[in-house]
Amino acid sequence: MDAIEMLLTRRIIRKYKTDEVPKDLLEKIIECAKASPTGMNKQERLFTVVTKDEDIQRLASAIAKSLDRDDYHIYYAKALIIVTVPEDLKLGDADTSTAMQNIYLASHALGLASVWINQLRGNKDEGVREVLSSFKIPENHISYGMMAIGYADEVPKAKERTEKVVYL
Repeated sequence: MDAIEMLLTRRIIRKYKTDEVPKDLLEKIIECAKASPTGMNKQERLFTVVTKDEDIQRLASAIAKSLDRDDYHIYYAKALIIVTVPEDLKLGDADTSTAMQNIYLASHALGLASVWINQLRGNKDEGVREVLSSFKIPENHISYGMMAIGYADEVPKAKERTEKVVYL
């Protein structure tokens, strides 16, 4: 798939098949995420890959409790990539965003689907922090996003783009 086609055909997927995501594909996605730029080339991101259903559901349950939402399930994805950075990293949100975009694109190029999940951003809940600590994510790290990954069960049609453009 060429780069332009990849950019124009990538979709947000919120319903996944039950097929496992092969480790070699996850490793390729991480390689692509790490290739994204970081402010001042600091490279302080931590990529935590979660593939065990029980771990994903444990995190989903902790998030559900923190949000007071019984129906929260992280879309039953077969893999999660949690991107974290040190809390005091000046450009942490930008460093996370570039990596997440590469995760989107690499997943799509490899025949996988993904969705950016924001429920960890600013989440200071003790139960959520306990799960993140069990994933070996340092206490001083925060997340601006995590990516759910799997094989698409349904691919929605693209919505019309309505952003304005000004050419000068």
